[in-house]
Amino acid sequence: MVTDSTLDALRDFSSAGQNPVVSLYLDVDGSRFPNRSDYEAELSFLISNTRKDTGARMGLTRDQLSQLDAELKAISDFVTLEFERNSVRGLLIFSCRSDGLWRVIPLDIEVTSELFVDFKPHIAPLIELLDRHQETCVLLTNKETARIFNVGPEGIVEHPEILDEVTGLHGQGGWKQDKLQRRHQQEVAEHLKNAAAATLGYFKREGFERFVVAIADGLWPELEKVLHPYLLERLAGRFTCDIRAQAREVFARTNDLLAERRLDEDRELLESLGPELSAGRIFVGGLDDVLAVLNQRRVDLLLIEKGYRESGRYCYSCDTLAYGEETCPSCMMAMDDIDVVDEARELAVRQGSRVVTVPPGHASLAQAGQIAARLRY
Repeated sequence: MVTDSTLDALRDFSSAGQNPVVSLYLDVDGSRFPNRSDYEAELSFLISNTRKDTGARMGLTRDQLSQLDAELKAISDFVTLEFERNSVRGLLIFSCRSDGLWRVIPLDIEVTSELFVDFKPHIAPLIELLDRHQETCVLLTNKETARIFNVGPEGIVEHPEILDEVTGLHGQGGWKQDKLQRRHQQEVAEHLKNAAAATLGYFKREGFERFVVAIADGLWPELEKVLHPYLLERLAGRFTCDIRAQAREVFARTNDLLAERRLDEDRELLESLGPELSAGRIFVGGLDDVLAVLNQRRVDLLLIEKGYRESGRYCYSCDTLAYGEETCPSCMMAMDDIDVVDEARELAVRQGSRVVTVPPGHASLAQAGQIAARLRY
């Protein structure tokens, strides 16, 4: 699991000797790269493309370039000689071995292939992935059996199932049948209470951000009555599923449901953007204005159109971003050439802001200049 301590270590890491830090996000999904050689070729392309202009862009010395080559070779050797894909769909590596950093993070979610070189790890794509694939508890239940799963960016884990003895029904009719019917209903209700209590216990022990229920429509009203408010307020949706379903099916069905939920949330956010920008309230749009509020640490949420890139400048001395200036407006030091949109993502997550990247085609974001920010104050 990608723990808070892992994220804190990456967020706080900075090369003491100004050695290059390599951050790799590699798509190794078997549906797109069926053979090992396919994603190895993808990695070779990323390394070759990055190595061509990194030295000049970052002003690296000969020793720093040698260190960068060593880091890239170590990553390439790991992927080609040691990495076993199995169910992994996205592979992340953060490397600056001369300063003690080597972190490999395999994920069971889709990752866009990117390679970054800087003096600190690029964690914005990781933070956004974790935000979009939050730890989710799935309760799969019928009238007598319940299964609890944890679904997250690293895959699915099943916890011990709950099995209650529930009296069956027969078709003889009469008062005995009525008595059996009442007993059956009571035992089903007791089972659903047990399932709800077990799920609440799991929440108290482990915690999770979202909750999904897989249950027959006819049973849902009874279960809903006994679910704790902590669970109901995290409910992201429900679907029907056979109690004997394989874990991978539960994983796929849950991710499909959560993807639809995220699309709805993005749509609501984008629909609010236009009116808020027009009213001049809590959103600002356009690169210049967004960089200004980022430099003031006022951003609560950064909204970016996928694929948007702009050249700009960054001051490593005081973490200031600028679009056109050659000298830092804050400390008057020289600034370095960077992809200012990518660096804005990094600065935002390091300030504790949320970053949301959405596909092109949303009129309100396009009119805002492909980038917008919701303010804290």
